Amino acid sequence: MDNLLRLKQLAKLCLSVGLVWAFLFSYGASAEIVSGEFELVDHKGNRVNQSSYNNKLRLVFFGFTRCPIICPTTLSEVSKVMPMLDKRMDQVQPIFISIDPEYDTIETVADYVSVFHHSVVGLTGSAEQVKQAAESFNVTYGKGPVNSLDEAEEIFHSSYLYLMDRDGGLLDVIGYGAKPKLILEKLEQYL
Repeated sequence: MDNLLRLKQLAKLCLSVGLVWAFLFSYGASAEIVSGEFELVDHKGNRVNQSSYNNKLRLVFFGFTRCPIICPTTLSEVSKVMPMLDKRMDQVQPIFISIDPEYDTIETVADYVSVFHHSVVGLTGSAEQVKQAAESFNVTYGKGPVNSLDEAEEIFHSSYLYLMDRDGGLLDVIGYGAKPKLILEKLEQYL
């Protein structure tokens, strides 16, 4: 029963976050609430920031490596899109930013992104760096109590793909569950 109650609460939270985003975007506030700034470390140990990927469109996703469904599904869909871009693939940078820096070390993130398309870059950092990055994208995330099976903390996070322009400005937000065709269509508008 506890799991069902938590699932309902999480569903309400997701719906609330989605409604807030829909409201904000319907009034054109999106670019004002997402600056897209970050200072993190990539999965190869290099210090990076939003300028490290200038001259490329970016597909930015926040998640964590132990995520059972949302993160691997989203990164799988992005991985399917990259080959569809053909010669334009080098104009797009998929970026995965971990919201679980305590667990997601550089090595853990490197192992995780290696499962997806070779172009996916994984980023992590200190708790403060991750917090600042999440705030700059207006991402909601956090940890709940240990689940009823005493396996792990429950982690929640926004599940959007942020499409950023070549200078790091917000172009669009793509909701969870978007299929490769839709992601490709969004990218093609700006390539």
